[in-house]
Amino acid sequence: MKKLLTEWREYLLTEQASPVEAFMQEYYSNSKAQDGMGFIYWQVSETCFVKTLAYKDRQNPEDIYFEAIQTFPPECEEQGYASEVMNKITAIADKHGVVMRSTIKPFGSKRVEAGDLMKWYSRAGFVKAGSGIIREPK
Repeated sequence: MKKLLTEWREYLLTEQASPVEAFMQEYYSNSKAQDGMGFIYWQVSETCFVKTLAYKDRQNPEDIYFEAIQTFPPECEEQGYASEVMNKITAIADKHGVVMRSTIKPFGSKRVEAGDLMKWYSRAGFVKAGSGIIREPK
């Protein structure tokens, strides 16, 4: 996966990037680390990180699919770090005019109820759309 990410970055630097590709380039450039599963890690304090997963939507290739966001370690949760990172990600989407899609899937050490999670996504500009949620660029 690491080789694939390196090749992806090199491609983006040498080719005229589409809005989705430009989003992905900037999204990856903000991470402090990546893993083999596609997650990137945003360092938000000396000891706290936010793990995110976003990629080109397979069903809607002009859009981004935002899969996951999680603050860790557990003692760093509920301090607004995930919201801070989500604001950065949505700003990147807005800059490149990219639609973000997702679904509500609670996970993590402190499971959040789906209704509360929807409220959280709503604050970032997401609205219900079919079985998922969507955020149009601002």
